[in-house]
Amino acid sequence: MGSGPKNLVELRRAGDIQPSWFLDLVQPEVGGGRFNLGQFSKIEANPGAKALRVSGIDQSTFERLVSSYGTQFKAIEFWKCPRLEDLTPLEDLPELRMVSFYWNQRSTRLWNLGCTPHLTALRVEDFTRLHRLDDLCAGQALRELIIGDAVWSKSTFETLEPLGTLKGLLSLCLLPKRIDDGRVQPLGSLTNLEKLWIPFNLFTTEQIAWLRARLPEAVESQALTALLPPRPAMELGGRSRDVLLVGKGKPFLNSELDAARIRKHVLKFEEMVTSFRDDPALEPE
Repeated sequence: MGSGPKNLVELRRAGDIQPSWFLDLVQPEVGGGRFNLGQFSKIEANPGAKALRVSGIDQSTFERLVSSYGTQFKAIEFWKCPRLEDLTPLEDLPELRMVSFYWNQRSTRLWNLGCTPHLTALRVEDFTRLHRLDDLCAGQALRELIIGDAVWSKSTFETLEPLGTLKGLLSLCLLPKRIDDGRVQPLGSLTNLEKLWIPFNLFTTEQIAWLRARLPEAVESQALTALLPPRPAMELGGRSRDVLLVGKGKPFLNSELDAARIRKHVLKFEEMVTSFRDDPALEPE
């Protein structure tokens, strides 16, 4: 992007670092506050800023921001703007490279991403009414996508089919509470992925084994394994537990007392991965 954030993490951290290319218009209130229209003067006073973070804007302020100042920015983070309902004004910003949303209570869809053809990074977190991901299909330039829950475990999506069309994705962070159709198969099409984050209990162990078999071996992901990495022991149900099996409904176990059960789970997982690799037509139940 030249002068500006290289990825969504850099955009998020810019609020702490305050680089020269960044303009921060976040309100001090915990809930995001309400944007003061007088703050638009700060944009006018910083014509060199390429990335903006803003909070507390309503629909009319959003539309004014986009129409009057949007073309200045290559990256925008809408931090705690729960009242935004219609995101389609972003279609008038074809040069946008990066957009981040955190917390929205009204939007039921994104926008026609085909109108922002240079958009390479998108974050959509804690959207309580967004359940269809169809708009993602037009985002063929996307290389980085973060979508789902950040604080509240409430995000549900009808299907991941639109995600499966994003063949150019390199990094995907998918953190919903539930996928209604329960299918993991669309993710198997993302063969250019380098990094993947998904909840360890979103899919069954069989589905995870299938996905492990379909994605490149080099993909970085803690979820594409039989076990999560060792962690400090926790007391649950009167027992010390330090090993979490990957898969929907799988338990938190004790590495010593449950060693035989853990080995059985790992061996079964490895067998399923081998079976799926040997038969490309085989799918999880």
